[in-house]
Amino acid sequence: MFRLVWWCWLLWHQASAAPWTEENAKWNVNFEKRHIPQRYYGQWEGHEYFPSPPDWRALSIYQLLTDRFVDGDPTNNELYDGDFDVRDMTYRHGGDFIGIRERLPYIKGLGCQAIWISPVFVNGPNSYHQYAMHDFTLLDPRLGTLEDLRSLTSEAHRLGMYVIVDVVMNHMANEFAFENHLDRGTPFAMHETEEYKLVMRNENGTLLDTPMGRQPYADFWYNNTWDPDGSYGGPVYGKWGESQIDTGRGTYTWSDFHHNGDLYDYTSPWQITMGKIYGTMDDLRLESPRVQDKYIAMTKSLMSSADIDGFRVDTPMQVPLPFFKRWAPEVRDFAKSLGKDRFGIFGEFYVTPARYATMTGRGKDLTMWGKDQFIEGRATLKGGIVYSYYWYTFSALVHDMTDLADGLPLAYRTEASMLDTFDPTTNRTEYAMWNFCNNHDNWRLQALTSISHFHFCLAIITFWPGVPLHYAGDEQGFNTPGSALDGWAREELAVSMAWRAARTTADGNPADGDNFDMTHPNYRYVRRLNLLRQAYFGKFGSEECDVVETPDAPIKEVLVFTRGCSKEDRITLAANFNSTATKNFSVVTPWPPGTVLVDAVPEEGVRATVKVGAGGKVDLLLPPLRALALVKSSVKPLQPVVVKTTPAHGVTVSQSADSTELEVRLRFDRPMDPSVAGLVSLDGATGAFKCMATCQEVVATVSVVDGFDGVHVLEAGKAA
Repeated sequence: MFRLVWWCWLLWHQASAAPWTEENAKWNVNFEKRHIPQRYYGQWEGHEYFPSPPDWRALSIYQLLTDRFVDGDPTNNELYDGDFDVRDMTYRHGGDFIGIRERLPYIKGLGCQAIWISPVFVNGPNSYHQYAMHDFTLLDPRLGTLEDLRSLTSEAHRLGMYVIVDVVMNHMANEFAFENHLDRGTPFAMHETEEYKLVMRNENGTLLDTPMGRQPYADFWYNNTWDPDGSYGGPVYGKWGESQIDTGRGTYTWSDFHHNGDLYDYTSPWQITMGKIYGTMDDLRLESPRVQDKYIAMTKSLMSSADIDGFRVDTPMQVPLPFFKRWAPEVRDFAKSLGKDRFGIFGEFYVTPARYATMTGRGKDLTMWGKDQFIEGRATLKGGIVYSYYWYTFSALVHDMTDLADGLPLAYRTEASMLDTFDPTTNRTEYAMWNFCNNHDNWRLQALTSISHFHFCLAIITFWPGVPLHYAGDEQGFNTPGSALDGWAREELAVSMAWRAARTTADGNPADGDNFDMTHPNYRYVRRLNLLRQAYFGKFGSEECDVVETPDAPIKEVLVFTRGCSKEDRITLAANFNSTATKNFSVVTPWPPGTVLVDAVPEEGVRATVKVGAGGKVDLLLPPLRALALVKSSVKPLQPVVVKTTPAHGVTVSQSADSTELEVRLRFDRPMDPSVAGLVSLDGATGAFKCMATCQEVVATVSVVDGFDGVHVLEAGKAA
């Protein structure tokens, strides 16, 4: 028996322009019909916008690449000819907004209250990652329509979740070359007659009608007219937070793009701001008020048309600070007009702390550290993805540099004098940096070490100050070796063929099959950590949440810290970075003598228990790669969790020809109220399940006489 399905594929070409038209209306977040980019605007008639979170620090964030999550609408997969191939990890695989919406309960079940999705606007034929921008108001049709995106944000908000969109502003795609350097690298140049004219790479290809003639991009235009008095102004900042002002003259002022050549020296303040990244991304002239006007209008269009809750800013270290000093306040003011009082703006801080200090809050340069002084202008980014903590942990675990265990408290103390974390919307300081073990740009930690190393890292980022960031697939044990930038560690959670050749276990690669298993041990571990964080730190809401207590003297190869949002609900985390040796040491805790402390991390089994001695001291014997989260008395009750299903998730059940029944079981982590049986459904139908004994397990017997082929969904309702 087989089923034949016919699909009718549509070949889609790049939309002709970003002003609103009948042709592009399904994908356009802009509703302005005139080709005046600085006048673009968005709308969502009759819509009530979702308010901002009271405190961004209280969230855990789940990061995903939209194309590499799940394919919810196969009809949009091949809108470009030849860029879709699920057998090749460098091609598009069909993930879209509908696919994300359908799996939001899976993400919420992990204990994450926000999602960070990859950029949403039109990209080139095979830029599945979405960072090679062709437009800033037209959604990429392969990801879905405006209605699809609205459906995603609406469902997230219904579930009490927030949607953060990755935004790119520094660069676009690769439509230009520098004159006389079409097929080779271009040395960086500034001023005089050293800068380069831009040459369209495909003059005979698809060009768009614009107010500036035929151009490769609809809303940003090049102009090869030299301005002998042109200047870049400033300030720009170097890796140590030092500022520089442009004193030279001569540039292509009236072009929306930089004409300076390629980016080679990432330590040069001017080159990192104006150079063409990788020699493949056309660099926007963001210091220009004209370009700022356009981009601000487009940003507001996305916010009002799709009810976005926050932005993750790509490559902010390559963006001139004067742009942020204008863009970020205007974005926040506009968000407030929509009812979003604390719109989140976070950056990719792949730079030194001294550099990201210039763009956190009001910003500080190196002359302002330790002083109540700030860079002129309003606050810019609230926080960002911090690599300094990542490199301490990564180096300690991957390269066995275990003496770096004290790097986190050292970095935190150093940051305190450098960063402006004051939030005027809450009138308090809030440390809202994002901490991570993995992301879409790096090797997965567990691919270089082990799951034990990965779990160890997760415990640290869960309880360390800031916001824990979880990368899609980690919770399912993905461990493909190789860089994410090369596609290896950008596996998708839906069924895939692309990673079958990269065997990581005797059975193949975990990324081969359906990977939305909510009973997977990694899923349950991440969920438990997130629930503990919520139980003990609550909704945050005070500066006390960012206070970290550490031992007066570092303990070799061990990280110990205590923090909490109240004196009653503190957690002491003790982590042994050594992978072979047990550590025996004493630390002082904030609890009175006689208090019993227990490790809250284990889901089941025997918990480590210690009693506080005189002066608050506890003696600990910590096995290799062990992280304890010590809490007072007994562990606070957490939400129940399903620990096992029979048949297991994703398996194919084979039965003999004379079999007429199939037993389906669902097991919880504890005995449940008998009413839970009525809340468990199979393929949407309830009433078939009955409690076994203490009701820790429910069971249903399903008739397979008339056939039971296909995919089936077992679900425990919210009230369960």
